[in-house]
Amino acid sequence: MPQREVPAACSKWLAEVDRLMKRDWYIDTVDAGLDDEQVIACWKFEETPEEFVAWFAEDADLYDFRNPWGRTKGWLGS
Repeated sequence: MPQREVPAACSKWLAEVDRLMKRDWYIDTVDAGLDDEQVIACWKFEETPEEFVAWFAEDADLYDFRNPWGRTKGWLGS
């Protein structure tokens, strides 16, 4: 993964975001197309990594691999 140019305090948050995204969505922030400025802007909202990943997945309508029969929303009564 390319080295990010983010503040040191952001690096820990970003590492956890990337870990969660890889675990749940099989992508990280680089794969998702987030550049350093976007990462820093998201970090400044002071959401936890878990909150950010949940928001990003919903916003980007990512495929939920934990639910192989559909997406995170809009599936048979969701």
